[in-house]
Amino acid sequence: MNNFGRIVKLSDFQFERVKYYSVHFESNDVNEFYDFLNRIEDIPGYEEDLDNLIIWIDEIGKKYGAIPSFFRNESETADLRALPPPNRKMKFHEIEVHNLRLYCMVLNESVVILLNGGIKTTNKAQDCPNVSRYFKQGNIIAQIIDSLFISGDIQWNKDYTDICFDQNMEIEI
Repeated sequence: MNNFGRIVKLSDFQFERVKYYSVHFESNDVNEFYDFLNRIEDIPGYEEDLDNLIIWIDEIGKKYGAIPSFFRNESETADLRALPPPNRKMKFHEIEVHNLRLYCMVLNESVVILLNGGIKTTNKAQDCPNVSRYFKQGNIIAQIIDSLFISGDIQWNKDYTDICFDQNMEIEI
């Protein structure tokens, strides 16, 4: 079964240094990032971790930009990343998140596409019943977005701080 979606700007997550986007599949009520937030906020014991993950998104967007050291490498078939940052970065900044994984695609230091994720319970994302689906889907979405840049369907604005595309453009997974 084919699933069609669109890239959407996350209006609540537009900062001086980073513009955040997500993907909204027509079969879902909300975009992938909000689906992640809605699912995790309903799980007891993860309130602080979810709050800290949002702090990371805000801090990266407002202060630092999407520099590579703030993201975990989750590539399998494409350049997929994940939040929270690696442990050494979390400890240094004293904003810790345990076991949550939010998959994303970092296009450059100014643009990030936030996808979906969950609570990681195994060493490898591919083996985790909670996140393997989102890990695989994220790698596919990253491949598709790369191909949209190559075809010219997604382009950079003149100073490479945002992306330009037809808001009605559908992507197919």
